[in-house]
This record gives sequence, C-alpha cells and structure tokens, in this order.
Amino acid sequence: MLKYTLALLFTLCGVIARSQHVKDSVGNIAKMDEWLTVKLTQSTDVEKLAVITPASEIRLSPNAASVTRLGVSYRFISASYSFIPRFIPGNNDDAEKGRTKGGSFSAGINLRHWMQELSYSRVRGFYLENTADYRPDWTPGQPYIQFPDLVFTQFEGMTAYNFNPDFSANAILTQSERQLKSAGSFVPRLLYRYYINDDRSTPTSNGYTQKGKNFEILLGAGYYYNFIFRERFYAAAGLAPGAGYIFSRITNRHAGGATTTGSQENFIFRLDGLVSVGYNGPRLFAGAYTRIIESAFRQQRSNVITEDDRVMFQVVLGYRFKAPRLLKSGVDKMVNKMPKL
Repeated sequence: MLKYTLALLFTLCGVIARSQHVKDSVGNIAKMDEWLTVKLTQSTDVEKLAVITPASEIRLSPNAASVTRLGVSYRFISASYSFIPRFIPGNNDDAEKGRTKGGSFSAGINLRHWMQELSYSRVRGFYLENTADYRPDWTPGQPYIQFPDLVFTQFEGMTAYNFNPDFSANAILTQSERQLKSAGSFVPRLLYRYYINDDRSTPTSNGYTQKGKNFEILLGAGYYYNFIFRERFYAAAGLAPGAGYIFSRITNRHAGGATTTGSQENFIFRLDGLVSVGYNGPRLFAGAYTRIIESAFRQQRSNVITEDDRVMFQVVLGYRFKAPRLLKSGVDKMVNKMPKL
C-alpha cells in the first residue's frame, strides 16, 4: 500500500511541476536548478510532553538541549536527517537527567504552489523537569526523576498551498531558491500526525505503565512575508493558527498482565509562529530562525489539559554545489515520464 501511495504522490507532483515550470516569476525568484543545496542546522527543536491537572503538573523533557540536522535539496525535492550529538553541552549530563537517544528523518516536495512534507522521529529517555514538585528535598544538581524506558514515536505530515507565485517558500524552508524581491502569501494547510507515548518499564505491584496512541488532524491558515533588501539579505515572518481534533487510545498495563483501555476524541487548537533573518547568496547562505508552536486540548470529561509548547531556535549554514549530471538527468526524467504513468 505504501509504495502505491508514494507512486501516486510523485506522479501528481510531476504533473504539477511540469504545468507550473513555465509560470515561475523570474523577476521575483531565482531558481537554482543547476545547484545542489547542502546545509547544516543546529536546532533546539526537541519534543517535550506536558499533562496539567488542577492539582498537579507533569512536564517531561528529553536530555537534549539541541539537535543537529543535515539537509540536502535539489529543485523541488528535499530531505534531512537529524540526531542528538553527545559531544554538545546539554546533551550528555546523563547522571543528572538520564540518557536520551533519538533521531528523525524528513522528506518534502515543494512546488510553486503545492507543498508536501513527511517526517518520522523517535526519542527514548525522558526526565521530569519539575522534579521538585514531587520531591520537596530535591535541589538543583541532584538527579531528576527519570523515565529511561519512555519512548516517543511520531509520524507527521503537512500539505499546504501557496497562493502567490511571486512568494518562494523554498527560499525560507529549503534554500533551493532565492527570493529577489519582497513578497508574501496566504498559505492554508492541513496538518496530520500519529504519535505514540509508550512507557516500556515494568509495572510495580501497586502501579501501572501507560501507552497512548494519538492521531491528530488540524486545518489551519496563515500569512507569511519575506522582506528582501539588497537581493541577498532577508527577514521573514509568519503566523498560522489552526484547529482540529485529536483521537486518543490509552492503555494502562498493570502488574500481572491486566490491561485497561479507553478512547477519547478532543478538540485541539494550535498556533505556529516563525521569524527568521539571514543571508541568501548565489552559493553561500546562512540564517537564524525562531519558531513557536503552541497547542493544547482538554481531555474528555475532565479538567486535565495536555499541552505541547515549544520555542525553537536554530541556525543554518549551507552551500550550493554544482549538481551532478546524473542527479539532474534523473530528476528531469522523473518529471517528464511521471505524467505518462
């Protein structure tokens, strides 16, 4: 089923790419079709978990201050791989916060109007940020309460539409194009993700472990603007609210093998914000980004609120190399032949 879905996706993208290739606004956007874009990103984009009730809060975080991402893009195709480097301060204080392992992979197809992204990530090992709320004698420097067997797995996707052909999302997201003149666009989008929180530790005699499966789908829209000065320097910003539903299935595993399962459907709200500045020259580019994600939902028939609040900062450094002839011919053949399928 997966291979047929991917084939259909690439076929549709090939059709759209051919139909829109002649519509690119040369005066506002410089296409970099002859260049292979390679970039290195250092980001504080780490997944944190929070459950808030009227009587208590649980805030879990991985032992990772930042992640390193290696990205490559050519024309409308992009891919990246991220990992947690152990040698960076804040990623290796295992005695205090426990050890975290994790990584992610993402791929995208960004055309003049349509944008499609898919990603997979997995993180194992969390600690309780607010340990002092549960251990009054705890002081900074002592070990936090740790959950070494808590695993977070996520599949995520986004489908979006850019209404303004003079606005290049690639200039901000993948750097496979250069925005030469200031422009903005209204961008509606569909967000969807399936994620699992799984505590794989052994239940105690009077306790239990929990596994939650969640499917989240949101429809949103926002406006993004890229201000260009001297053709090589930019400052971009955008804000996109969204709303939808999250469908959850929670399993409690008790000692002795007994399990209890419950399901919920809850309304969820999300707000995305982006601010970035940088330099985007013909070969060398660099930038700094700040992204904010705020989402929350109230669990059904309760006062329990689940939050996902992230403020991410990242720096990007990249360079464009002459694209190998084999890559260029391969992508050209894909674009030309896919509509015939």
